[in-house]
Amino acid sequence: MIIDTHVHFSESAGYAERHAQECARLGISKVCLLGGTWDGRGITGGILAAMKQYSSLYLGFGMLQLGKDHADAVTAFKDAGFTGLKCIRPASRYDDKAYYPLYERAEKLGMPILFHLGIVSRSSRDKYLDVNNDRMRPVHLDTIARAFPELTIIGAHFGNPWSDEAAMIARWNPNLFFDLSGSILKYRPPEFFKQLLWWGGDNPHYQAPDKSQPWDKILFGSDVGIEVISDVINDYRRTMDAVGLSPETQQKVWAGNAARILKCVG
Repeated sequence: MIIDTHVHFSESAGYAERHAQECARLGISKVCLLGGTWDGRGITGGILAAMKQYSSLYLGFGMLQLGKDHADAVTAFKDAGFTGLKCIRPASRYDDKAYYPLYERAEKLGMPILFHLGIVSRSSRDKYLDVNNDRMRPVHLDTIARAFPELTIIGAHFGNPWSDEAAMIARWNPNLFFDLSGSILKYRPPEFFKQLLWWGGDNPHYQAPDKSQPWDKILFGSDVGIEVISDVINDYRRTMDAVGLSPETQQKVWAGNAARILKCVG
């Protein structure tokens, strides 16, 4: 059983059907599907139809536009049946207090937020969007996690390339989790993850505050096109085998951790 916590909805014709078929083939039982924006009147985009058509598969994560959206956008997504929210390319740092009303609303409504972290892909609109990767560093999530302890936070890409920050704040914040999507599993060897996810075990001096183990903080996320999902699964499997994770711990990464924090059954 696999829960994929990071999939971007595509408006291309037949996307949901093709993606659902591939999920069935690969044993993916739940997907956090990212898409849709709030225009002040309602939610735009075809993701709503996909969520309705494949309601047992898709958990909608609405695109929250930091620097543009009001906290009412969070409520609009909740009322439309979305499970969580996704943030990327903020107008200022993620921990800017101007965004606190949105985070407070998400915490109150029980909506997890998935934050893009690290270097973002380049586009022709970067100048217009004022893209600044430093605003999306993992350490900014530490501020949010402490200010909103009941808000479930997911950081994408293990903060790549600032993964040392990601690992340290994962240890100290019980409400903070990370996926390993993106290029990090391609260019970082398994030993890299073993070094960063080091705490726990039986040593009482090196525990997380909630006594969770480091791989309890890691989720499966693909963040790729349909034809490449199986390749990401292979990368996760190769890495977890190489660092010696038990079958029980690997299953937590595949689905158990996500099922717990998203309050869903795979």
